[in-house]
Amino acid sequence: MLPIEIILVRHGESEGNIVHKASRKGDNRQFTPEFRDRHSRSFRLTDKGIAQAKAAGEWLLANVPMPLDRFYVSDYIRAKETAALLSLPNAQWRVEYQLRERDRALDDNMPDDERRALYAREQQQYELDPFLAYPAGGGESIAQMCLRMKADFLEHAARECFDKRIIAVCHGHVMRPLQLELEHLGHDDFIRLDESDDPKDKIHNCQIFWYTRRDPDTQKLMPALVARRSICAMGAVGDTGWQRIPRHKYSNDDLLTEVARYPRHVAGCLK
Repeated sequence: MLPIEIILVRHGESEGNIVHKASRKGDNRQFTPEFRDRHSRSFRLTDKGIAQAKAAGEWLLANVPMPLDRFYVSDYIRAKETAALLSLPNAQWRVEYQLRERDRALDDNMPDDERRALYAREQQQYELDPFLAYPAGGGESIAQMCLRMKADFLEHAARECFDKRIIAVCHGHVMRPLQLELEHLGHDDFIRLDESDDPKDKIHNCQIFWYTRRDPDTQKLMPALVARRSICAMGAVGDTGWQRIPRHKYSNDDLLTEVARYPRHVAGCLK
C-alpha cells in the first residue's frame, strides 16, 4: 500500500535550465570551458530558482498540514538546495540517489547544436518515440526511468511509509515517470503529455504534485491513491485543485480504436 500522501516537488530553476534554454535558441555564450567541465549533478539554483523554492515552501506551509513524516531528496545539488529552501518544519532529509535525474550519458551538459550534429541518429530515434529512445552513449530511456521509480522508490515507499505522509524533492524526468505510475498512465499518455503545448501538461520548476489516499470529499482514507493536486506557486498554471485519478480499462473496441490510429505502411499485410 502506498503512503497516505505523496508530495513531489521539482527543483527550482537551475544554471543548467537557463543555459540549455538559451542553447536551444542558438545562444551558446554561457557554455564556457568552465561551465562545460562539470557534470549536470553540480548545477546550482539561479536567483529565480531560489525565489521559486521559497514560494513553494510558503505554499506548502500554508496548505499542507505539518509536520510531514518522511523527507526525501535527490542527491543532485539543485534538488538539495531546493529542499533546504522549502524551510519545512522538523525536516530530516534522506538523500536518495534513486531520485537522481535521468542519466543523459554523452548528452550531458552539451550545447544543443553540437549534440544534434554528433548524435543525429539518437535524435532521430528520440523523434520516433521519446518514451523508448535512449540518449547517446547508453543513458536512460523514460521507460527505464519508470522501472527505476516503480522497482525502487515506490516499492520502498509502499513497504516503509504506507501509514505516512511523505515528500520528495527531485526532477522533471523523475516526476513524469512517477506520474505515469501513480496515475495509471502509459506509453501513449507520456507522448501526449510530452508533445502538449498546454502549460498545464508541463512540469515547471518547483511544480508540486500532491497525491492522496484521503478522499477529498468524504475525508475517508482509501486503500489506493484517489486524487492529485498540481500547484505552481510562481507561475501561470497556478493550482488545479483536487482531481480524481481514474483507473483506465479498455474494452476490445477501445483497443481497436487505439490501434486504428496507427496506419499500416507495408503493402499486402492482409491476405
